[in-house]
Amino acid sequence: MRFRPALFLLLFTLTMAFCLVLAVPASAEGERYDRLEVPVPVPLVEENPSRDLEAEVIVAAFTRANKSLDRPTASKYAHHVLEAALEFGVDPFMIASIIIRESTVRQNARSRYALGLMQVNWKAHRKGLTKAFREINTADDLLKPRNNVLAGTYIFSWYLNSCEGDVDRALSRYLGRTGGKYVSKVQLCAQDMKKELEKYRKKYGIMPLCSTLSKAYAIE
Repeated sequence: MRFRPALFLLLFTLTMAFCLVLAVPASAEGERYDRLEVPVPVPLVEENPSRDLEAEVIVAAFTRANKSLDRPTASKYAHHVLEAALEFGVDPFMIASIIIRESTVRQNARSRYALGLMQVNWKAHRKGLTKAFREINTADDLLKPRNNVLAGTYIFSWYLNSCEGDVDRALSRYLGRTGGKYVSKVQLCAQDMKKELEKYRKKYGIMPLCSTLSKAYAIE
């Protein structure tokens, strides 16, 4: 009989310990997993055959303008153009044409005041660009192809808006002076690319994009 209190105490201790085990998470690792948010599945982006054709047209124009430009690099530039055009609501072929006319599609092109693919005037636009783009803080940043295309497209879109959609006036402002020959060559190059796109669409039976840029793609 004298052992019963000790046995009772042992059983009570074991029971309490078992209850504590059930009440506490199995491990610290388990607590961390419990706090993780369940990832939301990212919907797959549907392929856009029309956009692929636009890129192909721009790549072809770039490699014709610059014979030393390889296709992978031209493709990167073309996708920067499509990204910037969509971002700022302008015709991608117009942007591609500006690049061809301004720099002959050369990333490191420099003139007295301008830099890069779109020959952006760093001195004139530095304050505006550093406010608009956190990736652009120096002239060297502006030489990076994506930064340059975004910056040049942003400037052109601003001119286009301030000129109430008058492309000729916007191009002259981008050039920095009245330049009839410059404007006509850029316009002609853009029109040639639009015609080439229409040929591709008819060949492959692909309908035009339904977007706010549909008017920009129309052949005048």
